[in-house]
Amino acid sequence: MGLRTRLALPVLLLVLAGSPPAQEPLSDFYAARFYGDESANKPLRWLLEAAFTPGWDIDPERYGGTSALVAIDLGALVLFAGLVLLGRWLSARRRPGWRGCLAVGVLATLVANFAGLGLYTGLVDGVQLAPAGTLVTNAVRGALVFGLAAGSLLACTLAGWPGGTTGARPGARRAEGGATVTTAPTHLPVGSAPGDVTRYLCAGAYLDEHFADRVLEEVLADETSAVAAAPGADPAAVVRHCLTAQDLRHRRDLRLAGAVGAVVLIAPLWLLVVLLVLALPRQATEGRRSPTTRGRPQPPPAVLVGAAVTAGMAALIALGLGIAAAALPVDGFPGWLLGTYLAGVPAVLVSVAAAAFAYATVLRHDLAVDRLLRTTLTRETYTPPAGPVGDRPDWVGGRLAAIEEAREGNVTVYSGYSPFVGYAATDSQWSLAVPLLPAENTAGLRARPAGPEPFTLPELVGEIRDRLRALAARGPGTGTPAPDLGSLTVEDRVFVSGTTLGDDERFLGTTVSPAVRLPAEAVEEIMLRPTGTRRHFLAVHVPLWGGDVVPSTFLHLAVVGRTLHLHTDHHVLGPVPAAYHVVDLLGGDLTPAAHRGLLVNALRHTGPTLLSAPFRALRHARFDARHDRRTADELTAMRENPVYDFGARVGLRELAVSPDYHNYFQVVDARRITALVERHTLAAVRAFLDRRGYDTTDFRAQQQTILNQGLIQQGGTSIIGNQAIGTGARATTNLPRGTGPAAPGGAAVPDE
Repeated sequence: MGLRTRLALPVLLLVLAGSPPAQEPLSDFYAARFYGDESANKPLRWLLEAAFTPGWDIDPERYGGTSALVAIDLGALVLFAGLVLLGRWLSARRRPGWRGCLAVGVLATLVANFAGLGLYTGLVDGVQLAPAGTLVTNAVRGALVFGLAAGSLLACTLAGWPGGTTGARPGARRAEGGATVTTAPTHLPVGSAPGDVTRYLCAGAYLDEHFADRVLEEVLADETSAVAAAPGADPAAVVRHCLTAQDLRHRRDLRLAGAVGAVVLIAPLWLLVVLLVLALPRQATEGRRSPTTRGRPQPPPAVLVGAAVTAGMAALIALGLGIAAAALPVDGFPGWLLGTYLAGVPAVLVSVAAAAFAYATVLRHDLAVDRLLRTTLTRETYTPPAGPVGDRPDWVGGRLAAIEEAREGNVTVYSGYSPFVGYAATDSQWSLAVPLLPAENTAGLRARPAGPEPFTLPELVGEIRDRLRALAARGPGTGTPAPDLGSLTVEDRVFVSGTTLGDDERFLGTTVSPAVRLPAEAVEEIMLRPTGTRRHFLAVHVPLWGGDVVPSTFLHLAVVGRTLHLHTDHHVLGPVPAAYHVVDLLGGDLTPAAHRGLLVNALRHTGPTLLSAPFRALRHARFDARHDRRTADELTAMRENPVYDFGARVGLRELAVSPDYHNYFQVVDARRITALVERHTLAAVRAFLDRRGYDTTDFRAQQQTILNQGLIQQGGTSIIGNQAIGTGARATTNLPRGTGPAAPGGAAVPDE
């Protein structure tokens, strides 16, 4: 059921509820029950009065003339139109919820009540009304009672029944292997060149205000925390662009806050009229969307003409509301709220002027952002920002230096349970344990005379590291480097919990945040003593699709009790939101068609931007004060709490991970890289142990299980008949008791 149908159903029910056949019995009952005795059963009277809200008629004799009939019918029309317009606005902004629908019902009813009251007073001569306070009280009470009922009806079609389940997300597909991979149709370019993801994230600083705010609050301003890794991206460049975007928005918000302040000073309730003046032209553009589904066309000139005509009509509606408000017999505080003084002229002028000024301000900001994206963030023009940060506090420059240093670091100080902060959630993992026993001869009769050659863990890690780096240099056996393996990075990384740093001088940084790099000797020491929360991993990252997709593999090795333990975690950072990729469409100068698109887009989000501008401007003004207060409290806690948490809670790259993959082969490539690293790691370990004279029979069996199924059952009992699972799998029965490299079941994987 489409949005129009879901909006039409509740409105149609309200139209029927307000029709003469439905209203006449209520009117007769009200007259018989409460005529001359309005104090009896007030709750029932209030419910009946609220039920008259959607009333309309076609017989002027029932209301003493045509003027009264027109006023009542126009009030009902304002109610129905308000429910439709606000309902569409709510659906366009986010998934409608019950609270939002209830608020829409109350707001639309409140506007309709005041509009109907003003129209009735202005059109009907000689009408005698109750005192202003009583009128306002009745209007607000009726809006609450009927508005909640109308909002509930609206919520049943837009949000579903409370506690009910919603349908599956459009575009979700079941990927092979059982993992859920969401895919949404996108008509924007995908990443292809190294460093593209950094440009996209920098563009996101201007296009996604929520992302920019989180970067500044959770990465930049959290001065005492460690900096999480951002594989494939340049976090310092992104933070710098977030600061620039913050300045641009602040200048816009200050102007918009001034417009809001002017309306509040003259007539506060006329903010609703300002929103109406902005919403009507927007609805005119919404109704002219192109039916194409295979491209991203710009709006035709007719859309702008229609929006301009609708804006003129909205101004006339504001003028009519001003005339109606001036006719209300109210003064003092209610008159100031409604803008009834001086014939309503100040209220009309300030509301129309505020709407026009707000649109011009938002359009000016959007044009500035478009110009900045075209001139600094396209693939041809992008240069990583550097140098001083301008007129900002010293702590900003210090924190940026720490973020830049962390990019070259080899330490991750994490907060919470999982150490892999910055790399997305674990995609898969497996472990194996291999007893370090001497290898027997091929006949399985006796051990080799020389015995196994002792080795150190750094030697084994070095073997794996060298093999993977050679793989990046010459490709997987083809003799030439694979294009996507050229970005393969192999590094030693230490993970340590932020609550266990204590007095370990190795992790003390030059600032209040922990150190981000350890010397090779300290890394080797942690590698040889894998205890507590300090662990060494060999990390492998391969940025693909311009860094938009980054599969990572973490290998942890330990030798405990003459047993080699190998644990592997696989992670995949998904692409950033497709909207950030729009920067790849902005080459060259701004075309007339693109300019029309900016004009229409600014019209569509001016209203919400105007309403939230004062709050955003205040929040930005307190940014430094919030940081100073937070840092002071953190330093106090650091001195007083021996288990103070220095760990990073989120990585900058993780803040912009989209739930949608943009192309099927992004998933395929990530899994291919994961499988490639996994297989060559196992081959390197097996070759190393064979060369040193250790029995690899058990290792080969576990290796075959991993390659076939990607998992190992550890512990418990599993009795399964002959079966083979996975491409190239083999099932073997009646295994002999003999062991050794030539024993059946020891499937060989080539070293090269």
